[in-house]
Amino acid sequence: MCGAYGAVGFGWNGGTIRALTLANRERGTDSLGFFDSSGRMIKAGVDPDEALAQDNISRWLNVSEHGDEKRPASWFIAGHTRQATRGKVNRQNSHPFRYGKIIGSHNGMVNAPNGYAVDSQYLFDSLNKANGDYNTAWSSISGYWGITWYDGQSFYLQVHGGELSIGLSSDGCWYYSSSKAHLAACIGYNVNIRTLGDGETIRFTLKDGVVVMEEDDKFVSTTIGYHTRKYNYTQATDWEEYYKSSNGTHRIYAHDDNSSPVRDYDAGWRDAWEEYLTPSEHSRTE
Repeated sequence: MCGAYGAVGFGWNGGTIRALTLANRERGTDSLGFFDSSGRMIKAGVDPDEALAQDNISRWLNVSEHGDEKRPASWFIAGHTRQATRGKVNRQNSHPFRYGKIIGSHNGMVNAPNGYAVDSQYLFDSLNKANGDYNTAWSSISGYWGITWYDGQSFYLQVHGGELSIGLSSDGCWYYSSSKAHLAACIGYNVNIRTLGDGETIRFTLKDGVVVMEEDDKFVSTTIGYHTRKYNYTQATDWEEYYKSSNGTHRIYAHDDNSSPVRDYDAGWRDAWEEYLTPSEHSRTE
């Protein structure tokens, strides 16, 4: 499990991005990385808490937020905290990844050929080879994701069996995160936050100095879900329905015969986090 988060719109708040970084550290403690509308990226193969304190990353974030004499402020920023699955923990294997004009970050798992050190690289390489057509690039790839990418003109958010939530903050910028609870904690409970549906794709483009948000073509997969085919979690295609049907136990089986339940190590933290963030007990009162 990894964390994807960021902001879209001029004037995004660097403090909110740092807060989202620390919140998403709960989803990945191995690495930290960012990319923005300049096409630049920065990443470190260390704990996000440690990486965020590094001078080079602090400077990078400040330039991205405010601009400098060489470049204007970025109209979006995309962050990622990695929990390594395939590939060693190092800077090279940290997100984001660049292939041609495509740069992006991925939360999830996919079946990738052995030539890729990290399975996520396969998605971005395939997208670049398909000239940005994600339905052509990914329809036959078995996997699941919450994914963000930039093609040099537009910034995209997409969900396929994964999770991303987005909300328009009071500062006029869109903020997103893999966890709705993280997002609400960082931008406020008074913000209308929605969770992207399966296959939903959002495209942001800078047009005449204004960031325009549009619904793009829905992603349609031609393969059986990675979590169903490989791990046999459930036949449900909607994770919310799966969690409802599991009565809160979140039992996951590692074998096709369902004989060996594996503990969901995130369940305890998730319940505690959501309890802590209950608005009735922790919201600010005037």
